[in-house]
Amino acid sequence: MNTGVKVLDKQERKKYISEKTLELISEKGLTNLTMEDVAFSCNLSKGSIYNYFKNKNSLIVSAFSALLEKVQNFFEENESVLSQDCAEASADFYANLYSEILNTFPSKELMRLFEILMNSTHDQSMMKILTQTFKENYGKILGKFEKLFNSKTKAFMLQAMFDGLVIYRAVGIEFSNEEIKNNFKKMILSFTEDNKN
Repeated sequence: MNTGVKVLDKQERKKYISEKTLELISEKGLTNLTMEDVAFSCNLSKGSIYNYFKNKNSLIVSAFSALLEKVQNFFEENESVLSQDCAEASADFYANLYSEILNTFPSKELMRLFEILMNSTHDQSMMKILTQTFKENYGKILGKFEKLFNSKTKAFMLQAMFDGLVIYRAVGIEFSNEEIKNNFKKMILSFTEDNKN
């Protein structure tokens, strides 16, 4: 283990391992990720990884939490853009963000992640982690949309549309990134315009 990591408490080490796993997923993809890779990346033995995570799926769910935390931090860093009363600036911000997410993560990897998350709902301890993750991070992200649209339903609709695009891409349906960005922007502006009427 890195000297700096030795001084971390158990919770901080777990977070460190999750963040390293997220980096590896970005480099290698979910399918090629191994516990050996994670252990090597963290300078730990493979066995010691199991002191923090009961299996690979549990580690991936934790990496997903780390990803949501990064997205949440990104929102907070750009709060000044989003706190303006300018719907146009907010629409640009969100449209660019969603387009970037679609381009950064291959759809088959996001589908594999969805599959792991869905399978995790059958395990009570994993479900507890997922519920906490969604409440703490995903909920905050959706809260930004809810505030912008003044509607929880519209926030979920926009997120559901994005999730649907991921699924379509995963099964081989191609569409222009520019068109996605422009249409997301139009939808966001339309949802915010409804609030004024």
